[in-house]
Amino acid sequence: MLLATTTRRAALAGPIVILILMIPQVLAAPMVINYQGRLTGAGGSPVANASYELQFAIYDDSLGGLPLWAETTIVTTSDGLFSHLMGSLNSFPRDLFTDGSPRYLELTTDGEVINTRTLLGVVPYALVTRDLFVTDSNDTLAIGTFADERRLSLYDELGQEQIRLQADADSGGQFVLTRTDGEIGIALRGDLVGNESVTLPYASVSSGEILNETGYVTYIRVSPVTLVTMEMTDLVTLEIGTPADGYIVLEGKCYVQLSGTTGPNIALVQIDEEEGGGSQFPYYTLAGLGGYASTNDSYFPIYVTRVYWKPQGIHEFRMEGRANDALPAEARSWDHVLTATYYPTSYGVVSKVSPTPGDHPEAAPIDITDPQNPDGPSRYYQMDLRYFEQPAKEIDTNSEQ
Repeated sequence: MLLATTTRRAALAGPIVILILMIPQVLAAPMVINYQGRLTGAGGSPVANASYELQFAIYDDSLGGLPLWAETTIVTTSDGLFSHLMGSLNSFPRDLFTDGSPRYLELTTDGEVINTRTLLGVVPYALVTRDLFVTDSNDTLAIGTFADERRLSLYDELGQEQIRLQADADSGGQFVLTRTDGEIGIALRGDLVGNESVTLPYASVSSGEILNETGYVTYIRVSPVTLVTMEMTDLVTLEIGTPADGYIVLEGKCYVQLSGTTGPNIALVQIDEEEGGGSQFPYYTLAGLGGYASTNDSYFPIYVTRVYWKPQGIHEFRMEGRANDALPAEARSWDHVLTATYYPTSYGVVSKVSPTPGDHPEAAPIDITDPQNPDGPSRYYQMDLRYFEQPAKEIDTNSEQ
């Protein structure tokens, strides 16, 4: 609550005193401040019930300077009391209270000041909730909201924007994390599709971070497995669920330990669907030698890969191995890792937006403006990747026949 008292000696009949009360009420629309006051004479008696012209003005200085805002109105008193909605005749400037600097209220009539400038309290500053700015202890901008841009921004200790959350009818929704060098680190943009809609740093998603999420499954078995001569043994198995028809890329690795003979000793490892099946060229990998200097342990790394086309559903795969040579040759494997990655194919919707059409014969040109690079190219091309995948599917199908 603000109180201000002063004496006026002109225009009105006899000396008067004005008592002004600022009621802590901020209306949502229009943006106004409700003020109540009382006009009294020098002896404290209320002025006669009548209409009086008053000018309200707000300054950034307690003594001098020009008003930042002002409006003139006619108030009608009852027992000296009056009220007025400041801002109802002349709207407040949008930046009147945004920087948090002191603001002072002054009232005049007929060009004469009838109260000394009074420091405004916190209530008028509620008008800036449409554009809110929060600073730290060093007066550095920390959080800013920009209503006209539908934007919320967070800033680092140097005042650089690091996080932006924005939505509007032209660019859709976007969430952008900026690196310390000012370049985009991570970005999600709702108005784009395909590879352009998400920006991630190089190698930002590792197998450990998306372990066993939809579309990616990995399984590890570190314990040793003894390989049986000419008989397939499961080294590690996994299941992966696919939401639609598509490709499943499998990658496996392990080590084999061969010992017990100076003669031939070879191990075979492959990826397969069927348990205990035979070797399938060219999907297996052989490790070993036709002869050894001693019967001591020899170690060989193995890497295998295979691609399947599968319909929607749950699918099981295995990395399996066998020894090719009989005793006294011995073969073991350990540190087994099998990973499956799912990729949608021509039986699902697969599209991409790119600034260049490549060699796609039916790339459709579209105009898209990147909010982060408005001066960059606006012509992009939308491509149906089924054009590229169908030949690959036919090759995969023919190789299984």
